[in-house]
Amino acid sequence: MRQRAKYASFTGLGIAVGILVSPPAVQAAVNYFDTTRTVSGSGAVSCPYGWRVTGGGVASLPSDYFGSYSSREYTLTGSMPYGNGWKATAKQTNGSYSTYSGWRFSTSGYFPQVFAVCAS
Repeated sequence: MRQRAKYASFTGLGIAVGILVSPPAVQAAVNYFDTTRTVSGSGAVSCPYGWRVTGGGVASLPSDYFGSYSSREYTLTGSMPYGNGWKATAKQTNGSYSTYSGWRFSTSGYFPQVFAVCAS
């Protein structure tokens, strides 16, 4: 039991010393994320003036639809930091069926709903 208590006291002492002597850069990193804000938009978003992007992503894509004579499918093609914000790209594939020509497909760009996490 004494060994366990000694280990716990050394561990607690190590954590306390680590906090007390942490370099200013660590403190700055902790303070950097004190205030965060999420912004959203279609295709691409930017953080407000004075804020920095810390992350982001795609909020959602519409549901795919597959019917007997038509279909619509969404595919995410990219999600990445963009300037001081976030950008995402996607494609929409539409299909239509005809008894004369079978299935035909066309593809176009789609702007998904994106968000960026910003910190001040």
